[in-house]
Amino acid sequence: MSAALKLQVADKFSRASAQYLKHANVQKRSAEILLANMNRRYGHMLDMGAGPMQHHNALSQKSDVLVALDLSQNMLRQGPESAHKVCADMDMLPFLPSSFDCIFSNFAMQWSSDLPLLLNKLYDVLKPDGSAHLSIVVDGSLREISTAWQGVDNHCHVNRFIEFDRLLQAAREAGFSVRSISKRCLVDIFDSPKDAMKSVKNIGANQLNSNTNRRGLVGKKSYQALLASYPLAGDCAHVSYEVAFLELTKQ
Repeated sequence: MSAALKLQVADKFSRASAQYLKHANVQKRSAEILLANMNRRYGHMLDMGAGPMQHHNALSQKSDVLVALDLSQNMLRQGPESAHKVCADMDMLPFLPSSFDCIFSNFAMQWSSDLPLLLNKLYDVLKPDGSAHLSIVVDGSLREISTAWQGVDNHCHVNRFIEFDRLLQAAREAGFSVRSISKRCLVDIFDSPKDAMKSVKNIGANQLNSNTNRRGLVGKKSYQALLASYPLAGDCAHVSYEVAFLELTKQ
């Protein structure tokens, strides 16, 4: 991902910050799964991709020192003023080697410009015997939106996320021991295709992570065709996210 595209991503999430918590239902469920498997207390912990810091209280109870990192300053401003906050790109982590006992990252790492390289950096900033608890959106996500766009044109309008098997391979190549890994399909359900499409925009996820074939809506006629092509389950419009859950350890 180019520097210019990174700035666009930061802008998308900054503009989504005000309504993010209202619409981030799948992210909440994903975080609950991660937190349920964190059954010990850590010294220094990094919340990477912290967003509006909605997990600050829960993570503070599991750590002695908690650092929240996010690309969007507007997101971080919503957290407690007394919290340790770092506004930075996760692809350029501003931390020394062996800085953290634990890294928590929920629904963020899919926005990395080089996810395998990021896993190597996480390994570097973890202390020996440190743990990483990660949820990452993988290939197969947003398939309903992809199907809807096929009724409009032949261009790519949906992010291409890393394949599950490639993610597992990258974690091992980074040096991690994989303590657990699983994949779950988390689904948001809406009353209409219009609400489903808005949900993706309202969490900032409508920013393509590649410059390839980037297209937007071309007018009212195309938008109506998009909504008409949206696949329904009964009378509802679903938005599906394939999510990988990983617990990694540094030996």
